[in-house]
Amino acid sequence: MTFKAFPWPAACLLSCVLFSAALLPLAQAQTPPSKPVAAPAVVAPVLVDISDEALQAENIHTATAVAGSLPRHTDAPAYVAADERRIVRIRPVGDGRVISVAVVPGQVVSKGQPLLAYENFTLRDEIFQNTSDEASLRAARAEERNARQLYERGQQLKGGALSVGEVERRQEAWRAARALVQEREADSRRASEHVRRYSSGMEKVEGGQSVVVSPIDGVVSHVSVVSGQDMTAGGPPPIEVDDLSHVWVVSQVNDVDARSVLVGNRQHTWIVEGEPPLASRVDAVEGSVDPGTQHVLVRSLLDNPANRLKPGMLVRTRLFFHDEVNGIIVPEAAVQTLNGQPVVFVRVAPGRYAVRPVETGPSLDGNIVLLRGVKAGETVVTQGSFVLKSQVILSTQSGAG
Repeated sequence: MTFKAFPWPAACLLSCVLFSAALLPLAQAQTPPSKPVAAPAVVAPVLVDISDEALQAENIHTATAVAGSLPRHTDAPAYVAADERRIVRIRPVGDGRVISVAVVPGQVVSKGQPLLAYENFTLRDEIFQNTSDEASLRAARAEERNARQLYERGQQLKGGALSVGEVERRQEAWRAARALVQEREADSRRASEHVRRYSSGMEKVEGGQSVVVSPIDGVVSHVSVVSGQDMTAGGPPPIEVDDLSHVWVVSQVNDVDARSVLVGNRQHTWIVEGEPPLASRVDAVEGSVDPGTQHVLVRSLLDNPANRLKPGMLVRTRLFFHDEVNGIIVPEAAVQTLNGQPVVFVRVAPGRYAVRPVETGPSLDGNIVLLRGVKAGETVVTQGSFVLKSQVILSTQSGAG
């Protein structure tokens, strides 16, 4: 449609030709009271005359209705929760006393970053035992060397200065010394392994202290120790780090709509209104209704590479149902309400628009599906349709007076 922009007198912009004295429902005017109707019409026939120039002057737009379908859905408040499977609850390898805590809750940490340092009493005992075992091993090896030398010397003197029995005794002493060496080697290896376990991907030994480090990239969610506090390997975890690369978005859906939400259904999540939503799928629907809120919790696991989603954050979600509703698609702005019922303004001739009652279905992204009242290919008024509605109401009130 091509518009010409020039001023129009306000009194000439719109004119209504009313075919009835008032906006009475057709159910009252034409349907006997004894016969029920499926859905009452909205208004008696009303025509609005408006030229193309007037459309342009009032910034009124039109659109062509098209056949199509929109999915049914529900919008719900939601919150972000950490994935419990990705929370690392960090415990020290040994018992000891905290020297320093390097992080606070909410702090972003990298893999290998120090979290706390502590005086490791267990490690100190293990090092002492390892030192003792190594000393015992050295003594056993020295005894074994001495026994071997005595036996070898006896072999040379056997039958002369030494009897055969003495040589055999020395051989047996050498065998016992070798067995002792093997035993001390096993003790030393075991003690060394005990010491080595204090240096791993989660704990390192530095300058006689044990330093607990983060095993993942994440966010510190909990710190329960302070400097000078004793802690044990079997006690509560002093620090928790959350891997937030994936998080749960938990929607609170009313019990009626929840019946139509299925695992695998599409979901959109808005962090900030006006930004594009994050797309995901429904992963879990709780099997019970919270008696206090009458809500069902619906969970969807979202990728969160930039850590924009944080536990406890409030977001908005849209959960799509499995079925779609077929009908006629028009912009949502085309639908107005008269006498409590939805209507649209449909062009029936050049410069002439009819008030048409409609039955609406779901809306999505600024469009709405009409179940009846408009045909595909018809032109409807969209932006500015409220101007035509206002003129109809004013004309009706003027006619009634």
